[in-house]
Amino acid sequence: MLMSTSFRFSFLFARLAFLATLPLGIGTQIVQAQQQLFPTFKDSMPSITTTGVASTDVVPDIATISIGVDTERPNAADAAHDNARAAQAVVGEIKAQGIDSKDIKTLSITLSPVYDESTDANGRIIKRTLRGYSSHNSMSVRVRDITKAGALARELMDKGANSLEGIEFDYSQKDAKYDGLRGDAVRDALRKANSYVNGLGIRLGRVLEIATEPPAPAPVAMSPRMLGAGSHEAAAAIPVEPGVQTLRTDVQVTWELTQ
Repeated sequence: MLMSTSFRFSFLFARLAFLATLPLGIGTQIVQAQQQLFPTFKDSMPSITTTGVASTDVVPDIATISIGVDTERPNAADAAHDNARAAQAVVGEIKAQGIDSKDIKTLSITLSPVYDESTDANGRIIKRTLRGYSSHNSMSVRVRDITKAGALARELMDKGANSLEGIEFDYSQKDAKYDGLRGDAVRDALRKANSYVNGLGIRLGRVLEIATEPPAPAPVAMSPRMLGAGSHEAAAAIPVEPGVQTLRTDVQVTWELTQ
């Protein structure tokens, strides 16, 4: 048995090495031809394939807030310096609220010129005058106690954050929920397969293949406009309502058909 296994692996490696030496495209054509001449184990016998689906609604318990600090000054050095100082004050407030450093992430830091533009009657720009420089620091804050997200956003606006760029909701026990859903999806696929073969005098045999789909959906997000970004009054009164998030998984199972 060991010699037979060794031979099969040696033959496989030799075949791969041979295909690697062929001109581009020839190897692929040979593989496709072999697949047609020598079907896979699954395709060489009567079989049935069904797709099982399982889903559940969960209430998110984590919020990730994205905020920004914008500073405009006549020269670049002042814009960068004052923005860094304001951003540091915001980070200090985040940590003072009990947020761990690992839950604070810088997303972007930019410094760019700002121009005043003059246009003609047709709306074409005829003159651009340098007004100053704008520095922007964007960061995200992961809030593991979602009930504190709204209050934290208000505090950060008071400390110097002047743009609220969005919020995402997530669920901390997602892996455990998906583990349960996978079992439910397999049982759903089995139920569907049995509904097809019952009454035909055939039975389900061995499982030949299990194929899964990536979990869905991605975390729910809100845009800055939905949150009233840029308005201090709106930020001070932000209600954070996570709603529900639907977790779903799909699995495709192939069974052998037997008498």
